[in-house]
Amino acid sequence: MADVLKGAEPFRIESEGKPAVLVLHGFTGSTQSMRYMGEELHRRFGFSVYGPRLKGHGTSPDDFATTGYLDWLRSAEDALHALSGGKKKVFVTGLSMGGTICLNLAARFPDIVAGLVSVNGCGGKMGAEISELISSRDAPDRIPGIGSDIKAEGVVELAYQEVPVTCLRDANTLMGATGNLLHKVTCPTLVIQSRDDHVLPPANGPLIVQNVGSTDVRLIWLEDSYHVATLDNDKDLIVERTGRFISEIAELSEMNL
Repeated sequence: MADVLKGAEPFRIESEGKPAVLVLHGFTGSTQSMRYMGEELHRRFGFSVYGPRLKGHGTSPDDFATTGYLDWLRSAEDALHALSGGKKKVFVTGLSMGGTICLNLAARFPDIVAGLVSVNGCGGKMGAEISELISSRDAPDRIPGIGSDIKAEGVVELAYQEVPVTCLRDANTLMGATGNLLHKVTCPTLVIQSRDDHVLPPANGPLIVQNVGSTDVRLIWLEDSYHVATLDNDKDLIVERTGRFISEIAELSEMNL
């Protein structure tokens, strides 16, 4: 088993009688990118929070190269069911591919997912350069890392410095499949999207809004953050809007019981 990098460990914080929130990191990243959000959701709103480490992440590119999209999905599914305990609904939030996985989970497990918050997630649209790369028979085995797209000075994401192209192809499969499932997402949905994003096209925000099947879907634009927004200048805005959204939906659910 590969060693887990310091700062990439999974984390879990329990609260009795409060909404449970699954927080998912992105492609090539680690729980470090979601720890602040998770801890602040607990501190400010009292939520129970679970931040799992997706398989192959937070270890090494060599370990990552042995995994694929089904492994990443399985890690998230296992965490979702563990947090639910087979008894309660769970809110899900994630960054980048983590947001995409949240959409995927909501589409396939509507009886468990009470609501979702996607931060710079992908609704099926990847950049042309990446699409061309993964389509080429002459593609290299690895490319330079895509982490730390952050506007705030001095902030670094704990992410791989190189990316196996096989994993990029799997990420494309996951994002495309999830785009085809968006109409099955019927839970309340909050989409948070950076206007300036150098990893995924910002058009994914409106794309998700337009295609999910939910009657309660909201879009917030971030004006001062790049792709890794949960570590960027708007991180506190993300926490506040996510916490308020979850609190509102949880309260409405209790009123309708």
